[in-house]
Amino acid sequence: MFRKYYIVAISAIVGLCFAIGGSFFSQVNAQQSPRIPTVNTNQANAVDLAFVNEAAQFGLANIMLGEMALQKSTNPSVQKFAQAEIAEQQNVKQQLTRIAPQLQVTLPTAPGPKYQALMQRFSQLSGTQFDTAYLDEGGINAHLEAASLYQREAAFGRNPSLLTVANQGLPIINQHFTIASSLTSYRFAQVPRRYNEASAPTAPSAQ
Repeated sequence: MFRKYYIVAISAIVGLCFAIGGSFFSQVNAQQSPRIPTVNTNQANAVDLAFVNEAAQFGLANIMLGEMALQKSTNPSVQKFAQAEIAEQQNVKQQLTRIAPQLQVTLPTAPGPKYQALMQRFSQLSGTQFDTAYLDEGGINAHLEAASLYQREAAFGRNPSLLTVANQGLPIINQHFTIASSLTSYRFAQVPRRYNEASAPTAPSAQ
């Protein structure tokens, strides 16, 4: 009888030890297990910060050029292109306005000197001269520049929100570039829809 109680007591002690030991090892394993790093949506590198500033200035300039085109041009195709460009850049502006405070960045409120000089030159043009200059600068050159800017962010940026802006913007840049190309008979390699996406290059030519 005493042997029976002795065995029961030993079993209880062993069970308690396993319970305590299991709890102890669970805590140790929890402490030693590496934590999965979380992505900080506020993180940004130098490429991100440059993108915010340059994309904001680019957008302001193209909105102003588009508004100028709506006032000066009588060509329906040019006006339609200008309206699409304004809508594109206003959307980007809204996104950057939302993201900038998270990065503690102040967005520019006016285009840089390069764009101001361009608008000054455009203000002196009218008729077909204005249409040609607007499509060449605001259509072709601007979107080649935008493609380079957005592709650089998509390739080397780190902030998830800005990467989304860049990758969503590239298809629109490609679309507007294609429209401007058709209006000016300009041909060049297509802008990839996303970074590292293959595109079929064509021989460059301009008329």
